[in-house]
Amino acid sequence: MRYRILEDAEKDLDEIFLYWAERTSLAIADRVIEGIVERFRLLGEFPLAGRSSEDIAPGVKCFPAGDYLIYYRRARRYTDILHIFHGAREQPQAFKKARKSRR
Repeated sequence: MRYRILEDAEKDLDEIFLYWAERTSLAIADRVIEGIVERFRLLGEFPLAGRSSEDIAPGVKCFPAGDYLIYYRRARRYTDILHIFHGAREQPQAFKKARKSRR
């Protein structure tokens, strides 16, 4: 099974990259993003690996990637990567806020 990075998740990755690039270096920002994207490949192969996050949205699962949490949903032919948030955030609120702000 493969994965697809949806638009909201792309925006999340851009924000994460900019955060680290501005505060540290481009090399560190690249490593953070690479660590997250590495997990996408794993989730594409093993979409049942994460824990259920039904409290956030139906069919959504969550999987850690360092200090971040990847939210995804299994689709027919793909694992759809929905969002990536820092683990220190209030997750349900972050998910809802991101959905509202990007409409």
